[in-house]
Amino acid sequence: MMRGRVVIVEDEELVAQDIRYILEDAGYEVAAIFHSAEDLLESLEKLEPDSIIMDIMLEGELDGIDAARIIKKKMDIPVLYLTAYSSDEIVKRARETEPYAYILKPFHERDIRVNLEMALYKHEAKKNRVKLVREKAINEYLKRSIEEKEQLLRELHHRVKNNLQLIISLLSLQIRYIEDPGVEEFFRDYVNQLRSIAMIHERAYPSSGTYIIDFQEYVRSLSSHLISAHGRASDVRVTVSGDTAELNMDTAVPLALITAELISNSLKHALSGGGEIHIEIRRFNGRHRLVYRDSGPGLPEDVSFPEGGSFGFRMMDNLAGQLGGHIKVESSDDGVVFIFEFFEQFYADRIT
Repeated sequence: MMRGRVVIVEDEELVAQDIRYILEDAGYEVAAIFHSAEDLLESLEKLEPDSIIMDIMLEGELDGIDAARIIKKKMDIPVLYLTAYSSDEIVKRARETEPYAYILKPFHERDIRVNLEMALYKHEAKKNRVKLVREKAINEYLKRSIEEKEQLLRELHHRVKNNLQLIISLLSLQIRYIEDPGVEEFFRDYVNQLRSIAMIHERAYPSSGTYIIDFQEYVRSLSSHLISAHGRASDVRVTVSGDTAELNMDTAVPLALITAELISNSLKHALSGGGEIHIEIRRFNGRHRLVYRDSGPGLPEDVSFPEGGSFGFRMMDNLAGQLGGHIKVESSDDGVVFIFEFFEQFYADRIT
């Protein structure tokens, strides 16, 4: 197996050929032999060697140290000097180019093999260290960037909750001055819808760059709040069952508005004398199914879903379409059943 491509730069042809045989016997490929630094620099980029063994004193105007200095600026190739010169001045100049070895002539072939092997090993280790440092720097940058975005998301989430509370408090204060019972009920319904959204933000927890809602637990809290708000805690019971449904905010908010409207309608119209509400959520084939039923008398004969009902029915139908589904209604003397199949939504999907 070839151990690497080496270029030899030596103005003595016999010495160059000797080095070539030593390298080839050791399993290296000699990519080229040059006698001058100028010829080396002209062809180096095409050859792409793994290492260069170079004499210092060469034909032409540039010596080996000049060539090594140019190579260091342009390419990351380990250079090994092979020279008969050992004066302090030459060694000082050579050291400035950070060579991987400085082998004095006359050399032993073992010197060539060992120094070249060590040079290639050190060069590979250096590249790996540089790679690790670069990757660490990139990872640190990405980590800081993610932390900054998460902090911004938490801040926005916090501000949304605060703003919702401000609107709820404003409407609640205004309701105190309303004397018409019908208008008061109208505004209380809107306050309850806003609270249903606020509860979504209160119960959301971050996961994989977004906020997730445990919708079963949310429905239990929502139903408890609405029952208390309507003063029906003593005569209405709500049960929630089915599969664990962890939904993102894009899905949970419209679904919460639909669920809040269904519960409010049951409390106001279907269960005036008390009764039960059962909410079931199931997961299947990439979809979700919400089944809502109450024990009331069912929809009146002159009311149909969605056109024949109130604004609330039309709102539910529009929100169902936003979630990529539809609501089916079954009504009988044993109560009413709303069956809603939908898909989890993602912001990017809605944009496209």
